[in-house]
Amino acid sequence: MKKILVIGAAEYQVPAIKRIKDLGYESYCVDYKLGQPGFAYANGFKVIDVKDRDACLDYAKELKIDGVMSWGSTLTLPTVSYIGEFLGVPCISMDTALRSMDKYAIKLRLAECGLNVKGKTFDLKDITEVPGCNFELPFVVKPCDGSGSKGVRLVTAKSEIEDAIQYAFDGARDNHIYVESLILGEEFSVEAYAADDSVHLYSIVKTEFNWLDDYPVYKQTTFLGIPEYTEKLIEEEVCKAVKALGIKFGPVNFDLIVAADDGKPYIIDVGIRNGQNLIASHIVPYSRGVDELNNSIELSLGNYVDATPVKKDYISSRLLIYKPGVITKIKEYKQLIGTDNIVDIILRKKEGDILNPYQTKSDICGWVLCSGQTPEDASINADLAWKVLQNYIIIE
Repeated sequence: MKKILVIGAAEYQVPAIKRIKDLGYESYCVDYKLGQPGFAYANGFKVIDVKDRDACLDYAKELKIDGVMSWGSTLTLPTVSYIGEFLGVPCISMDTALRSMDKYAIKLRLAECGLNVKGKTFDLKDITEVPGCNFELPFVVKPCDGSGSKGVRLVTAKSEIEDAIQYAFDGARDNHIYVESLILGEEFSVEAYAADDSVHLYSIVKTEFNWLDDYPVYKQTTFLGIPEYTEKLIEEEVCKAVKALGIKFGPVNFDLIVAADDGKPYIIDVGIRNGQNLIASHIVPYSRGVDELNNSIELSLGNYVDATPVKKDYISSRLLIYKPGVITKIKEYKQLIGTDNIVDIILRKKEGDILNPYQTKSDICGWVLCSGQTPEDASINADLAWKVLQNYIIIE
């Protein structure tokens, strides 16, 4: 039986660890401490820091693995490539893996390869460099190694510059940040997948985040309000970016803005991994009929996969964010799936759990996903489902 080593055993890696076994292979994993959730599902594991490439390689040799991979993580990519290149099993190149850890390096690479660029972008490695910089307002400052919007700040006035730069440095693990001009327009998250010398565009997701009095409404919808010519421009830009970054196989997630002034797509962030927030795990399978996780597992073994989308349906999701409090009762909700265009409901909370005021994804009850004949229909259906589920999750 073939063996696959998963680098990482946190919550985001659990689906990969479990699916490997479902597909009939042996699943092994590493992570830095005992008690990581993935350990419970693996055929075997070892407590090793995912950044300790040599120790992870020694474990891979001991197992005589046939493949190595990660899922939902950027931090683990250099170790995956280090093992893959040493053992001669499929992986992205070490150069690409290392570049994935540096968002400024990615921006430079895309600019060098002729992708759309607007305004100024430059990096800082010390706060003492600030007086010599020519900042063009408004701008966004980010850690080069950041994730989850940590350390990110929009600056619209000179009086905000010093605090914003310090905030970015505080959020940077390697004391390296960068500044880029603010681009006004519509923001989208794009999921792409490389396989067999092709780049497939799986989803263009429009995210809306609107605060109510006590909690926000967080919406995601595939292809919401995008003209066909704009969709084509996005596809062309994403395909060029995947090739510029040297990504031969696997998922790539982009954040981009379609500028209000010229209608061009500008890539503002790249994750050489699958998209989070149900994009890869649910939205892509439901809307395009492909399973990124299955394909990534098979590709890690060198097996052929057909990664071509088989359909284009419209899916809209809602994070089930409600008022803070204690969940006193969850009514039977599964019978709702398949009715009123509800395609799935995923709950992550149980009766007795405390809901804190929303700050991160850990503060949500779960998700509901709906379909529609058009993106607008799907979004309306998801709004209605979100309201219905308020009556099934009782919070006091």
